[in-house]
Amino acid sequence: MSPPLASVRGRFPALQGGDLVPLDNAATTHRPQAVLDALQRFYLESNANVHRANHRLGMAATAAYEGARKRVARFVEAEADEVVFTRNATDSINLVARGFVETLVGPGDAIVVTALEHHSNLVPWQQVCRRTGARLHVLESDEQGLLVEPIELPADAAFVAATRVSNALGTIVPTDRLVAAAAHRGLPVLLDVTQSVQHLPLDEGCVQADFLAFSAHKMYGPMGLGVLVGRRGVLERLEPVVFGGEMVETVDQDGAHWQRVPYRFEAGTPAAAPAAALVPALDLLDELGIEAIRAHERGLLERLLAGLAQVEGVVLLGPEGTERRSGSVSLAIPGGDVHLAATVLDMAGVAVRAGWHCAEPLLRRLGHGPTLRASLALYNTDVDMDRLLAVLPEAVAACR
Repeated sequence: MSPPLASVRGRFPALQGGDLVPLDNAATTHRPQAVLDALQRFYLESNANVHRANHRLGMAATAAYEGARKRVARFVEAEADEVVFTRNATDSINLVARGFVETLVGPGDAIVVTALEHHSNLVPWQQVCRRTGARLHVLESDEQGLLVEPIELPADAAFVAATRVSNALGTIVPTDRLVAAAAHRGLPVLLDVTQSVQHLPLDEGCVQADFLAFSAHKMYGPMGLGVLVGRRGVLERLEPVVFGGEMVETVDQDGAHWQRVPYRFEAGTPAAAPAAALVPALDLLDELGIEAIRAHERGLLERLLAGLAQVEGVVLLGPEGTERRSGSVSLAIPGGDVHLAATVLDMAGVAVRAGWHCAEPLLRRLGHGPTLRASLALYNTDVDMDRLLAVLPEAVAACR
């Protein structure tokens, strides 16, 4: 690693004192000590429900929770009241699907997605189309998994949902151009930035999109917390889809009035401790700098891609080079069982993922079945790349 990332791995307790090569980071990242400390500190010093308790623990819990909301807003260049806490990115996307898009579209309308989507940004839109009579329009990718350009939205488009980075291939989608094309037509856009906010600087598309969705646990924060960022105007049009305590202002026997945005979307007891513990994860990303993280990971990708070109029996999927690739590298093993290959790698201490990666339509479009996926994080090193490359030929041979 090069400065400022030279010593960062030492901040992650799970990566100390062993020989683990952590390369399943697109599924979930490890947590730095500061995140673990923040979780414990919340339960020790401010263990209470938020917003409605006026004792000291309740006020401390509310301050931590709302402080986290402000910290997230600063990280994604939004206002605090544009940040909604959810369970995960999937929950965020489903909230928009049920509470906004389902009231927006009908027969004669199209919901536009890309061919690169994770199931979480595909299946909810399939269901909206099934319920409303709208149709799903897919923007195709080429044989490298790059979105076909120029981007042409159909005449009947009513809403656009797209990933910024493919979790299966690592492809960087030109969301700046996609959002610009949608804005030219006055179409609302949701971007799934789960695989990009920890790897890439925000582009103009992320800043201009109506909705952003991501998960804390894939950016060094706790599990059980997601974020939906919605521009204020569209949040006011978004209907709640979960009802009960906390999201109501007043209730009588016949009905209820909702809290103001964003609280009307946070029914029940929120994940206050994970929210508080997301703050040090964001602090780490800002301390290191997303540009520096991107440069570091890009160097690792270059080393890995060069080595993979020398490994027989594997087919590398995704874009050539690193300019339009981030995070994930998928390998097909023709005639081999990728799950067995992953097991062999695991026995050597190399943790990768095998399967469809919740991107089955994409892999089938490319003419492949399940793949082996290595995905990077800021704490990975050249040694990790070399360990994978050293063991991979044995794994390939064993799975055939």
